[in-house]
Amino acid sequence: MPFDQHDQRAATLVAQMTLDEKIQLVTGYIGIPIGADGPESDDPMFKLTPETTPPPGAVGSDGFVPGIPRLGIPDLQLAGAGVGITSLVERPGGENVVFPSSVAQTATWSEPLVREFGRRLGAEARAQGINVVLAGATNLSIEPRSGRNFEYHGEDPILAGAMVREELLGTQDSGVVATVKHFAANFQETGRFVVSSVVDERSLREGELLAFEVALTDGDVGAVMTSYNRINGVYSSENHYLLTEVLKQEWGFRGWVMSDWGAAHSTVPSALAGLDQEFPLAHWFGQALKDAVERGEVPLERLDDMNRRILRSLIAVGVLDRDASQKPASATEDNLDTAQRIAEEGIVLLKNNGVLPLSDAVSRVVVIGAHADIAVPSGGGSAAIRPIGGNPVKAAPGALPQYWVPSSPLHALRRELPGAEITWFDDSDAEAAASAAEHADVAVVFAAQLTSEHFDVPDLGLADGQEELIAAVAAVAPRVVVVLETGGAVTMPWLDDVEAVVAAWYPGHRGGDAIARILTGRVNPSGKTPLTFPRSEDDLPHRAVFPMPPLPGQTGPVELTLVNLLKEQQGEYFDAVYDEGLLLGYKWYDAGDRAVAFPFGHGLSYTNYEYGAVDAQWTPEGARVTVSVRNAGAVDGKETVQVYATLPEAAAAPRRLVGWAKAEIRSGETRTVTIDVPAKYLSVWSVADKIWSFPSGAFAIEAAASSRDSRGTVHLHR
Repeated sequence: MPFDQHDQRAATLVAQMTLDEKIQLVTGYIGIPIGADGPESDDPMFKLTPETTPPPGAVGSDGFVPGIPRLGIPDLQLAGAGVGITSLVERPGGENVVFPSSVAQTATWSEPLVREFGRRLGAEARAQGINVVLAGATNLSIEPRSGRNFEYHGEDPILAGAMVREELLGTQDSGVVATVKHFAANFQETGRFVVSSVVDERSLREGELLAFEVALTDGDVGAVMTSYNRINGVYSSENHYLLTEVLKQEWGFRGWVMSDWGAAHSTVPSALAGLDQEFPLAHWFGQALKDAVERGEVPLERLDDMNRRILRSLIAVGVLDRDASQKPASATEDNLDTAQRIAEEGIVLLKNNGVLPLSDAVSRVVVIGAHADIAVPSGGGSAAIRPIGGNPVKAAPGALPQYWVPSSPLHALRRELPGAEITWFDDSDAEAAASAAEHADVAVVFAAQLTSEHFDVPDLGLADGQEELIAAVAAVAPRVVVVLETGGAVTMPWLDDVEAVVAAWYPGHRGGDAIARILTGRVNPSGKTPLTFPRSEDDLPHRAVFPMPPLPGQTGPVELTLVNLLKEQQGEYFDAVYDEGLLLGYKWYDAGDRAVAFPFGHGLSYTNYEYGAVDAQWTPEGARVTVSVRNAGAVDGKETVQVYATLPEAAAAPRRLVGWAKAEIRSGETRTVTIDVPAKYLSVWSVADKIWSFPSGAFAIEAAASSRDSRGTVHLHR
């Protein structure tokens, strides 16, 4: 790809840099100042050494790279930003709006809404002096027990990639460099430092890598972060195939590649493979890289390329042309409004036997469980936010960190139903809660699943006695609604015993308001699941998360504690073999004709949508699908029309999602929905030719309300 004006300007700057300055720009630190400029800490998470302590100027975020003032190159201040701007330590402006989790954002199936989220994120970052955000987690949720699924965008590569792309573009619209991560195949947290994700080439290209390819299409995205794991035996940070052959050469990526924090493992192999910046130890790059350049082991031209890529991204989004001291004002109220709209459109009505919406005629409601009187949950790890208003739920001594956001579904329900008597019971006494529910018109049980980076959940059941609580309430209450506040899919052994189930995910600030407005019908639910809810873990491709081998001198699996994680005491290297191949997510269940609790793309409404005839035609870019949709109910709403394709038999490919459109349709109105499908989404990866191949033969094109609810099929021949 030829140089453009940003490349040329960056190259001119690089030509003026000394060798030491070039090494400086590719070597990162944890951005937490200590000593006179910040807090000392005995916490092993923040135990800094001279080589990790940043030079003056760090604002206390995840990462810091000192700039080069004589050339007008500013300090790089990097912060996590999957669901809001993170803050590793307390700092001015470090309490932020918690937006709904990434899986909740994708459940909206609304690209404009996610673009707006990205803009809000970028503006909030700039207000705090952050110019690079570490968001855009694009890994597929193919391991439903992964502790980071709340940060990911579901199980379909095209849907996930499209949503991440809008987030990244929105962030860069606001003048902040966006980062897509974790490249690639970071499917589980267990043993992530020592696991090798084993995936065949075609499955990798049509699955995980397709998500990243879509996310990076036409986006001029600034940076890519590598993952911790190996891919087919080679660390991501020194994987020439991924970083150079695919990302930079085939996809034409112009930005820079940074390591995840501690994910680099070498100097020369990493530099030659395509890694451009190391975080956070100044160990493999820094002086070691300078020595390698001076010995000729890493060509100076390669070091120049690293710097040019970093500078190009800073130039492209305007960082180099902006006075860093001129910061936009924080727009907290606007951010809260956006967070609530995302939550409202991302909440999925999974089941409803007529109990919802709760009408003003309801007189007695019992609300039970999951701290719904004061908070909604959020995810943990590097995506955790210090919420405005503080954490209202304190973890027990010795417990793992827990993250909650001040937003009360109970109080919101009382506002929406002022004529009803609404009482509250915590989940500590199932018998008392059930007794109260027995005499109520409706019992609303909130169930939380707390997930975090570092830890996979042991199973998909609800922990801490919540299964028993729901069963006890359902045994006596006349009508039961279960609200799930989870990081992803869970199993529901109690499903047949309750009247309604709502997936609220981690709904963020004002999540309580969003839940109450959905339950009472003030908002007609329009969310659709971006992942499959299995009936049982026996139906998964792998019955358990791939286990870590025992530590030397120990028997049994490694105890997954924070200390072991920080010391990377996770046993010997091991393989996680994803032998399901192309059958990711819903494709696995469809191929085996397996029953599911709720399919991919599923979501109910308080109205009814009738689909008309489907039409599909070839275009120079791929295919165009049109279908008429009528709102046959009495309530205005939004429907997401999904398009699935079955490719010619010779392609040996599973049926797949290839497009969608979310349409607002008033009661009684008929809308014609048009969906353009790029040719690549109808293609397969040719391992022999190393290209996408658009097969010839008969294609079946379906318009559907979910992966299991086809509303019409047409056939095209090519």
